[in-house]
Amino acid sequence: MHGHLCLAIHCIRREGSPEPHAHRELFIGIPELEALFASLRDEGYRFALPGEAAEKNGPVCSVTFDDGYYNNRHFLETAEKYSIPFILFVTSYNVMRRIPFMWDVWEATRVGRWPLSSASYKKLYESMSPDERDLLSNDTHRPFAPEELETFAAHPLVHLAPHGHMHQPMVGKYLEGMDREIGENLSFLSGFKNALTDDFSLPCGLHTRRLTRKLLARFRRIYTIDGGGFSPQDRVINRISLINPDVGGPLRGQIQQAFSVKARLLRKAINIRYSNRLLYRI
Repeated sequence: MHGHLCLAIHCIRREGSPEPHAHRELFIGIPELEALFASLRDEGYRFALPGEAAEKNGPVCSVTFDDGYYNNRHFLETAEKYSIPFILFVTSYNVMRRIPFMWDVWEATRVGRWPLSSASYKKLYESMSPDERDLLSNDTHRPFAPEELETFAAHPLVHLAPHGHMHQPMVGKYLEGMDREIGENLSFLSGFKNALTDDFSLPCGLHTRRLTRKLLARFRRIYTIDGGGFSPQDRVINRISLINPDVGGPLRGQIQQAFSVKARLLRKAINIRYSNRLLYRI
């Protein structure tokens, strides 16, 4: 066991569903997820939201989804089977406008590397052609429509939370748009009774110290994809991002790897700080 875990998932693929046009690595099958949750349950893990971890005895596993893909609805049967409350961090622009996510459109129709944080997502969406929009406006890739999200969110195990309005990473020159990006997102979520407005998932997982300080002044918890575990008192929840086992290996192995990488990075940071102190003394 590794203590408390918080998992980040993006897409669910049901058996027999069409092959994804983009980001196949984000899709995880239901059998693989159920095997993971069964093994965690057998090890003594309880399933709870990060904000409720202190109320549970023993280690907790929290489950989150990012973005708002319509395929997330396939998780409900598994959630009911294992009594898993979970958070869906919603990108509101796509839900409101009923258009596919730009990063999927980019991979399916364009050339060159996806401009993760170097471009204006607003301008990218304005550049989307009708053909690009239609290609991914299917149940595999599209987001929830507003009325579908309302039905989904009515389930007692589902909790919505903010993930930014356009999913614009708030780093570099785009930090200045933080208030607008968050404000529009929260305005949309205000129409849902169970929205967790004290929790925020970082778009693309990107953050700086300055952004972290600004967000913690506004939210109780912010969520990264930096790997490792968390403690109930943590305000920065480091999630483990799970991907398709065909790409990343068995899900349990991905969790183990996330802790190994985290430990290596921590050791490296400690060694750098120690070396800096020695240099200062010299």
